[in-house]
Amino acid sequence: MAAPIDMTRRLVRALVLLLAVIVAGVTAAQFTLLVSLPLTGEMKLSATGAREVLEASVDDVNAWAGANGGHKFSLDIRDSAGGMAPAVKNVFDAGAGNSTVGVIGDFGSAQTEAMALAANSFKLWMCSGAATSPDLSNKDDYPFFYRTIPPDSYQGPFLARFIHLMEWKSVALLFASDSYGTGIMTTFTQAADEFKIQVATSQSFTPGDTRGYSVAIDAIKSSGTRIVLYIGVPDDFIAIAREARKAGIIADRDWVWVGAEGLSSLPAVVNDPSKKYTDEDRDNLNGVMYAFPQERGAQYKAFFDTYKNKFSGRQDTTPYSIFFRDCFFSMARGIVKMIGSTNVGTVSGRSYASGVSIKDFLVSFEGTSGQLTYDKDGDREADYTIVNLYQGKATPVFSLPAKDNNSLTSLAPATYYSGRTDKPTDRPSYMIAYVTYLSAGGIVVMGLVGLVILVILATVGYLVVQRAHPAVKSMSLPFLIQIALGLVLILGDVFLWMDIPTPLTCNLQVWVFIVGFELFLTAVAAKTWRTWKIFDNKSLAKLHNLTDTRLFLATMAIVLVQAIVLVLWTLLAPMKPVLVATTSSISYKCESANKVALGTLFQTISIVYNAIILLVVSFLAYKTRKVYSTFRESKFIAYTAENIFLCGVVVTPFLYLATDNFALAAWWIRVFTVIYAVSFAYACLVGRIALVPYMASKAETSGGIKMSFEKGSSNDGTSSAEQMPGKPQTMSGKYPVKVANKLFATWHTHRLTLFALEGFLGMTRLTNNTEQGTIFKLRSIQFDPSPAQYPLCLELRADSTAYLVQFNREEDKNTWIKALSVHCLVYSRSSGNKSTGGPGASTAAPGTGGGTRQLQGGPSFAISAAHYGATSTIGLNSAIGGGVGGGAGPAAGGGSKALQMMDPAQKHR
Repeated sequence: MAAPIDMTRRLVRALVLLLAVIVAGVTAAQFTLLVSLPLTGEMKLSATGAREVLEASVDDVNAWAGANGGHKFSLDIRDSAGGMAPAVKNVFDAGAGNSTVGVIGDFGSAQTEAMALAANSFKLWMCSGAATSPDLSNKDDYPFFYRTIPPDSYQGPFLARFIHLMEWKSVALLFASDSYGTGIMTTFTQAADEFKIQVATSQSFTPGDTRGYSVAIDAIKSSGTRIVLYIGVPDDFIAIAREARKAGIIADRDWVWVGAEGLSSLPAVVNDPSKKYTDEDRDNLNGVMYAFPQERGAQYKAFFDTYKNKFSGRQDTTPYSIFFRDCFFSMARGIVKMIGSTNVGTVSGRSYASGVSIKDFLVSFEGTSGQLTYDKDGDREADYTIVNLYQGKATPVFSLPAKDNNSLTSLAPATYYSGRTDKPTDRPSYMIAYVTYLSAGGIVVMGLVGLVILVILATVGYLVVQRAHPAVKSMSLPFLIQIALGLVLILGDVFLWMDIPTPLTCNLQVWVFIVGFELFLTAVAAKTWRTWKIFDNKSLAKLHNLTDTRLFLATMAIVLVQAIVLVLWTLLAPMKPVLVATTSSISYKCESANKVALGTLFQTISIVYNAIILLVVSFLAYKTRKVYSTFRESKFIAYTAENIFLCGVVVTPFLYLATDNFALAAWWIRVFTVIYAVSFAYACLVGRIALVPYMASKAETSGGIKMSFEKGSSNDGTSSAEQMPGKPQTMSGKYPVKVANKLFATWHTHRLTLFALEGFLGMTRLTNNTEQGTIFKLRSIQFDPSPAQYPLCLELRADSTAYLVQFNREEDKNTWIKALSVHCLVYSRSSGNKSTGGPGASTAAPGTGGGTRQLQGGPSFAISAAHYGATSTIGLNSAIGGGVGGGAGPAAGGGSKALQMMDPAQKHR
């Protein structure tokens, strides 16, 4: 019984084994994959390397497939010759058969896109290890396509990150006009904006057409940057490099050329014997860098040993070839996985259900190029390296992770064309024709401008503290503050002229300068207008309209008109920074981009508007130049207006003329002209006024007024008034005299002579010079018998000048006061603008008209000769032309003359 039982067992085992063989025969299958590569043409070297790697990978793929279902894969390798038509024909030929289930290829993005569209019709799965066009990421158009190389949508941002981490702020783009070049250019430009990288110029070229190279090279040379990003293939680059060498922008230590991964086969191409490239062509590659995805993972060394055994003499694999090996493996994995979810017949017959997708092929695994991971569009995610070419050797020098914006790992020193390893800058310092904040020139300018601003602000603070001082009060402190504020804004605008401008700083430059200039100019105009109105006024009842408040509102109205122009300018033609690059310099200017004509119109309107105000100020200052004002304010306003006009003549042409070739010189001229003009205006209109209370306080501290006597005078010292022998109407004496309304004036001995009969007053300086002195008409003179802060002095006014005369004794002073009171107008500011004759004084010497008159809108003002006992009849016929109040002598003519001689800055109060 044992024998039949054993026999039965053997039969069962045989049946089981036979069934297993039959099942295995049914599930295991032989699959063919089409490989379409440009085995001839420009990419033949890289394509040949990829073919060799694929052939060396067949055993490894079949070993894996045999262990996972007993399947086998074979390759149908065909030449696309780098053309679109042959590549598409290869797909159609493969799709017509029944054994081909997938396609591997091609190199060029344009050919691959056409192949992928054709593969859709045959439901052929397709993978590329070289095509990087972002268009292939669109799964609506390419549902059967994926790739093992990152797309240009990754490469463009990577290149932008690399340039950013190299601290290069600008770059010139040179890209091929095909889908590969435009794809990377688009994604790079978008990322460059995020990293604040300026694309100085963007030049395209037609692949293979050398006629357009020189135009692009000239544009790059004039772009102002020394970093060039090339996006194209090696053969075009070699031809372009020849033109670049002639132009001096390659084979130069200052220039850096960076390429996309399309340059990865450059060393092999330039050394191809069939191309007959020269040593100069090879020399042009020194220092060139290009980006390439990480292609060598942990499994690479083991595979390379297999590869060398199959293809002896090979020193390395060609670029992209490992990505095609990973395509082969991932395709096999995807097919086997799809068989598991369907069956062999479905896969072999490509009879997939409508819901089938590429997801079975997007499985992460450890490939020869590293860990393969994909995004939702079937695009490979991988790290990048930067490869440096020097003396024919390609060396990885930097690595950058796919998802880390701030990490740039140095793998080896990068060697640039000069053989040096120190990193060139994108803009050499000798080319920068603008001043930066951290440059030596910028620090000097900021320090100088800041110092002047601090001086102005300190002066304003001092004036506020001394606001009760008569000199400060007479100069209208509110307008002094407005003038100072305008000057500070003008100076502060210089800070906005520095470094690389932005749209904000460009528009602020216009607003700050013009508003500051308006505040300054309108305040000066208000002061000059008030002086002129008082000088030329025929109706004293109107003087109340010249108060500080009314004049300030008038200045704001003028500023408002300019503000409206600025608002329209900003809204309709906003200013933007524009790079001005030449072959030797780089600078920036602000202009109304795309609306230059409209911006020029607003600029001209503003210049003309302010020029009109300046002309009005100049005219009024000229008309009132001889009117007395404290410290000759009208004259200094005229000086300031003339100086501003001259500075405007210097600066204005730079607003309209091209300054590309001397931008830095033009900038310095503008800056120092503004600093000079502001300093001059400050000294004339604000600083002088602050010196008055300061010098007065110093005089008080030092013990009073100091007199000086010139060496060489005929008779140094002073003498009392005395009648000239035989001429009782003539009186003379020697006294210290100085100009009262002139800062830093000193005392000098003068002989003062009163010619009462002739109607003159002589003032002769005691020197050895030929010119001896000045003669004044008595009727044109006013005098203050008790000037503030000057004891034993009287003040004489003639036109716009005031003189202080110092006496030794009160009796001598009174003698002169009595004599002058008969012939001259008496005024006094020493008691808060009160009449020297006291309230209600009405008596007067014969012929003077006597009495007092209160001026409407002005200070209390009185004439009183009798107050000083002036009863002499000497010189009655030379009495002034009318008293301020009627009843005058023969020359009486009303009180307008008295009004003219008043201090205009005081009269409105």
